[in-house]
Amino acid sequence: MSRKTEIEVGITVLVAVAILIGGMAWLKDYSLHHSKRTWQVVFPQTGGLAASDEVLVNGIRKGDVTRMRLVGDKVIVELSLDRDITITRDSQVAIRNVGLMGEKVIAVDLKTTGAPYTTRDLIPGIYEKGLGEVMGQIGQSVDAVAALSEELRQVVTLLNKDGKLVNAVQNFSRTSEEMRLAVSENRAALREAIRNIDAASRTAKSLTTDREGQLRQALDNFASAADKMDQLSGRLDSLRAVIHTTTSRVERGEGTLGKLIKDDQLYAELHDSVQSLKELIEDIRAHPKKYLKISFF
Repeated sequence: MSRKTEIEVGITVLVAVAILIGGMAWLKDYSLHHSKRTWQVVFPQTGGLAASDEVLVNGIRKGDVTRMRLVGDKVIVELSLDRDITITRDSQVAIRNVGLMGEKVIAVDLKTTGAPYTTRDLIPGIYEKGLGEVMGQIGQSVDAVAALSEELRQVVTLLNKDGKLVNAVQNFSRTSEEMRLAVSENRAALREAIRNIDAASRTAKSLTTDREGQLRQALDNFASAADKMDQLSGRLDSLRAVIHTTTSRVERGEGTLGKLIKDDQLYAELHDSVQSLKELIEDIRAHPKKYLKISFF
């Protein structure tokens, strides 16, 4: 075999091996692609999560993080999960710490209840703070407590400077002791007062209980009287209006009474007529035969 033939055989073998390896990789990728589904989860932040990190479903590894992208102020994380996993609305997806060094994973607390999500849905995720973040917050809290303690120490120092704090404590102690003595000395009177209040309340209760019907009747009578007073008030208002109208007409000289008041001559003639009528009646009484003539046939 010539040198050229050996080279051709070698190249052919290498190409065949490359094709075999590429075909196996393609078949593996094809198989993986068809055995997994991609889900999209939105988080407020990822806290150092990286592509290819694990996805644990109820503690069992069922996929990986394939891609992350920032959309607005949110982060959308794409998860590649086995096809037998279906995330429902009762499930919870969270970024969780799994080690002391702050390693992150996607933890899916899978529930079979609830409506299932589709691969086109954006699943809301939860970001769980890790130990380092919690310790950082604790450090801030410790600093705040230390600052508060320093301020309290300064306040106590200022109060102790002139003895005000000691005096205040002594005054409070003295006042509490005086109150205790007052209660002790008047305990019998306080007990009697409490008994009197209890007796008064019982009496009031018995009075209202025994006379419930009478009280109800009295309230009904009061309501009826109030209604009648309203009616009377309306009628009085109407009478006042009529009197006001009549007075106005009299003042204007309208009607008989108005004319009598306004016309002096008419008043005088009416007075003379009444006087003449009075004299005529008296004359008839004195001389009835003068006006009454009786004849017999």
